[in-house]
Amino acid sequence: MLLRLEPGNPNQLGATLGEGGVNFALFSAHGVRVELVLFSSDGQHEIARADLPARKGDIWHGFAPKLGAGTVYGYRVHGPYRPDQGHLFNPHKVLLDPYAKAMAGKFQWGPEHFGYFYEGHHTDAMPDSRDNAATCWKAVVVDPAAIAPLPRHTAKPWRETLIYELHAKGFTMQLPGLSEKERGTFTGLGSPAALDYLSALGITTIELLPVHQFIHDKFLVDQGLKNHWGYSTLNYFVPHVEYAAGDPIAEMRGFVQNAHARNLDVWMDVVYNHTCEGNRHGPTLSYRGIDNASYYRLNPQDLSHYADISGCGATLNAAHPQVQNLIVESLAHWVQCYGLDGFRFDIAPSLAIDDAGHFSREAPFFDAVRQDPRLKDVKLIAEAWDAAGGYYVGDFPPDWADWNGKARDSIRQFWRGDPDRVRDFAKALAGTPDLFRNKGKPIEASINFVACHDGFPLLDLTRYAHKHNHANGENNRDGGDHDFSSNYGVEGETSDREIEELRERQARNMLASVFLSFGTPMLLAGDEMGRTQGGNNNAYAQDNAISWLDWRLPSSRLGAQRLTFTKQLIALRKEMFAGFPDGHPNGPGEREPTIAWWSVWGNLMTHKDWMDDKTQCFAAVYEPRGWLILFNASLDDAAFILPPTGTGVWRMALTTADPIRPTQDQVAAGGQTIQLPARTLIVFSRDTSRTIGKTGHGF
Repeated sequence: MLLRLEPGNPNQLGATLGEGGVNFALFSAHGVRVELVLFSSDGQHEIARADLPARKGDIWHGFAPKLGAGTVYGYRVHGPYRPDQGHLFNPHKVLLDPYAKAMAGKFQWGPEHFGYFYEGHHTDAMPDSRDNAATCWKAVVVDPAAIAPLPRHTAKPWRETLIYELHAKGFTMQLPGLSEKERGTFTGLGSPAALDYLSALGITTIELLPVHQFIHDKFLVDQGLKNHWGYSTLNYFVPHVEYAAGDPIAEMRGFVQNAHARNLDVWMDVVYNHTCEGNRHGPTLSYRGIDNASYYRLNPQDLSHYADISGCGATLNAAHPQVQNLIVESLAHWVQCYGLDGFRFDIAPSLAIDDAGHFSREAPFFDAVRQDPRLKDVKLIAEAWDAAGGYYVGDFPPDWADWNGKARDSIRQFWRGDPDRVRDFAKALAGTPDLFRNKGKPIEASINFVACHDGFPLLDLTRYAHKHNHANGENNRDGGDHDFSSNYGVEGETSDREIEELRERQARNMLASVFLSFGTPMLLAGDEMGRTQGGNNNAYAQDNAISWLDWRLPSSRLGAQRLTFTKQLIALRKEMFAGFPDGHPNGPGEREPTIAWWSVWGNLMTHKDWMDDKTQCFAAVYEPRGWLILFNASLDDAAFILPPTGTGVWRMALTTADPIRPTQDQVAAGGQTIQLPARTLIVFSRDTSRTIGKTGHGF
């Protein structure tokens, strides 16, 4: 096939189908020549190639008459191979267009994917001359109709948002009611079986683990493992093809539209901090071969190495205008073409680190996102810490929310019975004001959780005192060592009913603390039914039953109790917070909610109470609605004098001593002494329609 290119235009990066052909445009500041390579429809055979004929600034471009949708292509980029200068050009490697909207071919690991000569050991002294065209991913020109903008969904306001973090494959792989073809796919996730369950649970927002196209890391494949989580992105525009039985574009769009029809919002975890190309010994698949020195942050002391903020070998250079453009265009594509309502940014500080290595709330990246009208009203959430030790919770701009890792740890430690935790636990309940209110962020910006994909699930926090990650093939060295978990006497599963009951209660205590806190709660998929990973706190490589939801659990005795409790807790959360005014509790505004803290003696907490490292039992009264929450993390029952009600009585709404929400009318008067069981949380509401006298020890 003879391929003749006209100059075209540089205005839209990627491949754009227009009248009479396709326009191609690629950024490369340091390349000296760019070849466009066309392939057969299956991506296996090269059929033509030609140089992009024009360059404007750093954009190479050309127009191919008569080409249409479905054209399969890649690039070979020529330039210096000078690792000491940060340049790793190698025209023997077919490179994926960073702006590709669809892909073809089948990736297979081999030495031909490395830009340097690789023969069982690593050296970047000389470029590799093997051609990777037969085994690499290629881009596909997409018909604009297939990715036409969808109508914008009216998302939930922040104060009504209840997040459910799930894995598209893990959630559906064993879900009843799906065909074999639908399991592990976007279609399965958008099915009535999946969405009926989520709607009945009561959550409002699905937060997907990464679904950008990623690859399975070589060191995992060599061990017979896969990158299950997907934090190894190859392309930021294409839905992961393994999550589709057919067309991933159509299936992803269909899932989101079905979720929106159920009034469920959809967010996505995005990994703009690093790519699957990894460190200097990683493969050359796209960005590295197109312009390594522009796309990645280099070590200024040695340009052959990367500045690794992400902990994954290399960090995208979000300070570069073209990298910012890539990220913003990717976000806008997922909002417009797939209907996404929000994004959670993995290792988000990497997007706002200046050349001196300092995080800045005023970083240009934030302005680029804020100023794009396509991203108006999209929810933005930061994982506000990085692998270099930076911890920036509360430091992101006011229009960003942050995962609150401090609240997570405080909840775990308080209920484990650690001394001197009451102050941090109370801060967590109040939305961690020192990190959010004091830094000018709204209360909803605190994303509260006790478990997420990274670490132990909720049940394992009560089953394992130590990680058991041997299945990951790293001799149990991977994964964190500070989960603040406890096994309560036996490591792992047990037939001891007393230990089992205590574990269940502790799980309810931690989950209730999340949903009764000011801020935005998040639930990890499966925690509502008691999913376990068998003590693995880093199951990123476990694409198997360790990570997949076991849908037999809701039918088991304990699983049914857990699910019932979680549904009741979510309903209670909605009831409790529906009438609260906006703002932080105990803030300076007259109409803001307040929290009053009470001791077991029926008095307001004193400085001495707060500073006593043995304080493990106290209460919170949320006003103006009048909700009372009692907390007892100690090993002993406590005689608790209830705070005054003003008028009326305290009516029990929930207790973690029982997995079923009280149905009997259990009331107590202000000033009455009740027995608060050890390791128990009880919620009361103020009922002004009744009055009773003090009756001594109640219930």
